[in-house]
Amino acid sequence: MKYNKRIVPSILTMLNLFFGFFSIISAIEGKFVTASWLIFIAVLWDGLDGKVARFTNTESDFGVEFDSLTDVVSFGVAPGVLIYQVFLHKFGAAGIIAAFFPLLFGAIRLARFNVMTDGSEKSVFSGLPIPVMAGTIASYVIFNYDLWEGLRFAPALFPLVGFLCFLMVSHVEYEALPRFSFKNGTKNTVILMILLTGLATIIILRQKAIFPVVFGFVLSGFLRSVFFHRDEEEENEILDISITD
Repeated sequence: MKYNKRIVPSILTMLNLFFGFFSIISAIEGKFVTASWLIFIAVLWDGLDGKVARFTNTESDFGVEFDSLTDVVSFGVAPGVLIYQVFLHKFGAAGIIAAFFPLLFGAIRLARFNVMTDGSEKSVFSGLPIPVMAGTIASYVIFNYDLWEGLRFAPALFPLVGFLCFLMVSHVEYEALPRFSFKNGTKNTVILMILLTGLATIIILRQKAIFPVVFGFVLSGFLRSVFFHRDEEEENEILDISITD
């Protein structure tokens, strides 16, 4: 049987979808830390499928759409179910609406990205990528359960989710993953060093560092946009949930 290299990125996307689905099942069963780690595993596969597609020159419209539909499940539905099961179910209809926000704004974020993308690898993303949003929520649960065996500051989920959802549909810029080379310019080298420092911190301190490191990345883009890159036009257009024809 002839080997078709086009199937490799799709297999990685399938793995992303599987672990996102597995996370949902785990959250329903009350295994909140497991569900959170499964979201991170899904993030790993999501980061690989696009790079493999570009490396093997097998990018396609099908791959883009399949990846987006998968991301809706793994990084929209899964974190929403997680925060609902772990805390927000106590608030009835308000809790359902709050848990729905990651899915709603994540879907808008993905739709906007799809109509704006030209198929090339991005060095900067407009708006917080949905996997980062999901990873931030998952890391918050892991962080709390490691230190206090439960959500010590559970009500903080409301402003945290609201802030992350706002960032997803904003024009705040976030750097893409750097190339793993010190020969691709000063900017790439600086970003690579910051990434490696963050990974080293997580390896050393493990669960205690994961939320501060991830949320530090989230804040870095927001603060940079506020203090360095916002002109009057950007102030008027920082939020964008318009639907492109």
